[in-house]
Amino acid sequence: MREPDWRPETTHGGTPMWGWLIIANVLCYALQQTIFEDYGFLPKLVLSPDLLEQGHVYQLLTFQFLHGGLFHIIINCLMIWMIGKPIEEALGKRRLLSLYLLSGIAGGLIQCGLAWTEINPTGGVVGASAGVFGLIAAFALLQWNREMTILLMFIIPVRIRAKYLLIALAVIGFLGVLSQRQDVTGQGSLVAHGAHLGGLLGGVFFILAFVQGGTWAGAEPWWQRVSERWNERKVVTIDGGARAYPRDRSSGKAQKVEFVEENIDTILDKISEKGMNSLTDKERAVLDKAAKK
Repeated sequence: MREPDWRPETTHGGTPMWGWLIIANVLCYALQQTIFEDYGFLPKLVLSPDLLEQGHVYQLLTFQFLHGGLFHIIINCLMIWMIGKPIEEALGKRRLLSLYLLSGIAGGLIQCGLAWTEINPTGGVVGASAGVFGLIAAFALLQWNREMTILLMFIIPVRIRAKYLLIALAVIGFLGVLSQRQDVTGQGSLVAHGAHLGGLLGGVFFILAFVQGGTWAGAEPWWQRVSERWNERKVVTIDGGARAYPRDRSSGKAQKVEFVEENIDTILDKISEKGMNSLTDKERAVLDKAAKK
């Protein structure tokens, strides 16, 4: 067993970030119903595949704070409150905001990509759903086996583990994209399944790359760890039991790895013979260091 690479951050009081996100969505919805629509700003803020292709990249942010109706914004804000709170307690304000916005951008790009390739031709896209799906994906990865209650069709309470919820939403998103592709009438669902699926992928990538990979906290990125493990597999045993290392590996580092391995073998033998309580503080420190390495 080992502790996760991410560490909880304590909030410093004030309005939580999930609260600011709800406030921003409600404020933008109010402006959308008045100033944006009255003065013709709304078409420029909605995510449009055609306008994005022309360079209106700001729409990848603005569309996340617009909504298609009162029920739409209520559901999204409710999900931000439910999922955003535990994520902020675990990751902190900045990471919650980055996760939300980057997931929304990923969802917008996937939705537009499907339109550009004519898999799912679409008009304007609005809503915080892509960011919300990113929060759900992050919650599922951080609380993999945690049970939660969801309302099926907003009526039937269902108990489900977070990992199964993530899988179910991914399958629904994928099937939704396929169903819209097969719809030749042009009167298909108004749900942006591509944006939802992209938001899930964005949330998964964020957690794996910046949280569990340790990059955000200044630790070694996950891709460097994979590279190091691959290099360690290149160690070759030659006659006499000596070990040869790749040339790009410094002799000092090679000796250090050998030294740790030899000490670990001794410590493990001691545990096998006398038990864990027989270890000294120094031996426990070496064991802990090797486990983290």
